[in-house]
Amino acid sequence: MYRHLKYTLKTSIYEIDNLATYLDEALEGINISTDKYNNILLALTEAVNNAIIHGNKNDITKHIILEFVLSDETFKVIVTDEGEGFDLNKVPDPTLPENLLNEHGRGIFIMKHFVNELLTEKLKNGSSVILKINLKNT
Repeated sequence: MYRHLKYTLKTSIYEIDNLATYLDEALEGINISTDKYNNILLALTEAVNNAIIHGNKNDITKHIILEFVLSDETFKVIVTDEGEGFDLNKVPDPTLPENLLNEHGRGIFIMKHFVNELLTEKLKNGSSVILKINLKNT
């Protein structure tokens, strides 16, 4: 099975309300556990939220591209914003004592815990966060 869905989102926190519907469409006919579904939805929500706030800096003239790529064994979620991107290795660990009270910084940590692989990619006109989820043993 192969499926590729693509959505264009506004830079608006209200787009978060639609993510479960998009995820349901992408995973239609796929049998995964409720826990795994909820983990994917949480990671997706964090990725889109980061794209809105950090990538596009809440600029309503910018957009976010949300893609789902489903194959027999892997589910990829790609969230592309119009921002400059970031280095995953330079994101501070939110569990360190000096970072515990920071308002931001937990999204990447959460995403890493709920997906099998987290990647970033710098593009000509933006950047992407790629969430890879193994569908075997779901």
